Amino acid sequence: MYRNLIAEMARNDVKRADIAKAIGCSYNHTREKINGKFSFEWDEACIIHEQFFSHLDIKYLFENSEEVN
Repeated sequence: MYRNLIAEMARNDVKRADIAKAIGCSYNHTREKINGKFSFEWDEACIIHEQFFSHLDIKYLFENSEEVN
């Protein structure tokens, strides 16, 4: 689970649908990636970082807690 990503999405009013559209993925697959079931590809992480969270460190944003829900 990407807890930092989830927290920053809430702080910055970024929805899962916004991220799904940005990376060209379905909503459900994006949700599963955010929850840690699947990993983000490097290019997806870069797009998310650049479009929504460029003010944050990318390593912080995509730190994975290894917990899957």
